[in-house]
Amino acid sequence: MTTHQPWQARAAAKRQAQYDLIPPEWRLSEDAIPPLGADVRAIATSCGILSDTEIAITEEDDVAVLLRDMAERKRSAVEVAVAYSKRAAVAQQLTNCLTEVLFTRAIDRAKELDAHLETTGSVVGPLHGLPISLKEQFDIAGVESTMGFVSRIGHVSTESAVLVEMLESMGAVIHCRTNVPQTLLPDSLLISNVFGKTLNPYNTSLTAGGSSGGEAALLAMKGSPLGIGTDLGGSIRKPASFCSLSSLRPTSKRLPYAGASNIFAGAEALESVLGPMARSLSSVQTFMKAIVEARPWEFDSKVVERPWKEFGRETKCFAVMRSDGDVRCHPPIERALDETVEALRKAGHEVVEWEPLDHKGAQEIVGRIFDSDGGTDVNLWLRDSGEPIMPQVFTSQHPAMTVHESWQLNKKRDAYRQRFLKTWLATKARSGGTTGRPIDGIICAMAPHLAAPHLETPRPGGLITYTTVWSLLDLPCYTFPVSFVDPVKDPKPAPGSYSPLNEVDRENWDGYSPELYKNAPIVLQLVGPRRFAEDEVLAMGIEIEQAMRA
Repeated sequence: MTTHQPWQARAAAKRQAQYDLIPPEWRLSEDAIPPLGADVRAIATSCGILSDTEIAITEEDDVAVLLRDMAERKRSAVEVAVAYSKRAAVAQQLTNCLTEVLFTRAIDRAKELDAHLETTGSVVGPLHGLPISLKEQFDIAGVESTMGFVSRIGHVSTESAVLVEMLESMGAVIHCRTNVPQTLLPDSLLISNVFGKTLNPYNTSLTAGGSSGGEAALLAMKGSPLGIGTDLGGSIRKPASFCSLSSLRPTSKRLPYAGASNIFAGAEALESVLGPMARSLSSVQTFMKAIVEARPWEFDSKVVERPWKEFGRETKCFAVMRSDGDVRCHPPIERALDETVEALRKAGHEVVEWEPLDHKGAQEIVGRIFDSDGGTDVNLWLRDSGEPIMPQVFTSQHPAMTVHESWQLNKKRDAYRQRFLKTWLATKARSGGTTGRPIDGIICAMAPHLAAPHLETPRPGGLITYTTVWSLLDLPCYTFPVSFVDPVKDPKPAPGSYSPLNEVDRENWDGYSPELYKNAPIVLQLVGPRRFAEDEVLAMGIEIEQAMRA
């Protein structure tokens, strides 16, 4: 959209238009919004905007319960849509997590669903009446889509993404879209010139993560029962880690991405994937089963035809990776790993150690893939808007590659994948193995640090290998909450108690304190060593969940 108006004025007008869509009776007073550093989650239930019934609806973490209640007419779709719209409005005012406010559209759709159920006696589909939030990338016909760029203000999508069409045909109610960082590339920060900074509900001095951090903050505020994010190098998993969520990074081509907006569209050396983010493992499973059983390969030509499988309970062999070999994890993360290992062993599962497989070399490949166009695509998104690149955003460090150079990079990627495959298969012959199989899954951190403070510069590249390696291997990853920072259990290590491996390791280790990371969630990830085995990975998630509850 070409305009002579300064970019700052266009962005301010967009933010004001967004605020105006929140009904006056759903707005918080200025004194209800605490200063930075607060845990703001409880404000939604104490501010008086939601009724007791609406609080009860939004406090339910399992979407299967919501779906059952609506199918049995214990709750109406309108009731649920209004409750979640109100809570999303509160979440927006406390954390700045939304982009597009779609409350009226959602409530109108809910009325149609209620009328259908009343008339026919049956639900529209398996997601009948379920509010779902979407990351800003998922185009909706007739709805503005900025992608966090000033140049896109005023751009209205003419078609919906395939996922959106599928969700709505199955009865889902889309009530909002959520914030993304400029360029989608920052992994630990979420800020754009259009919508500003998103805050972490557990401690607003910390970030909600990137690039699906708007989704993560909204879900942590219980302003949505289920959200859809995207993940290139960790953009679902990092925000899930920072906001105590269950989530899934599927294998590429497992779920329908067609019609969604994206940077690096057409780049296939390392592909972005979409996946669910939720407040429970059950909710993640409900989404995956519903989408796969709707045969997404009939709507997106890239999706691999593979049915959803159910798995029973089974003794597993888990490998634990305690470090990437380059940067040590913060003490609370190490504690969470220890607690998870202990619980799994008590539950009868085998647990072995996993040595990192040249994460530094893998990250060099990932970094060059990200930078292979020399920044051309990002500059095209900025266009002539006048919007500057923000200081928190990664910028290109190399000229664009030639086609032949990109082929050589792909060869390095494939060689690394082959190396991993051989390493994994070799674990079948491990000493003392009890399952007769290679290891079933790898448990590790999402990052060597907890939810990051709001910074003015990009995080060092050495901090992201805990997620990017698995993206390079294109393996399914499930995140599961474990605990929160405890100042008694997780004191700051004494000076000199650890000799860092490098400068990034030193800064990360010395930067930890329980005071800075007050109330920060601790979340781990489970990596499935085989592509397209999302159903098996979530079944292993049940084993972990049961063991941790025992």
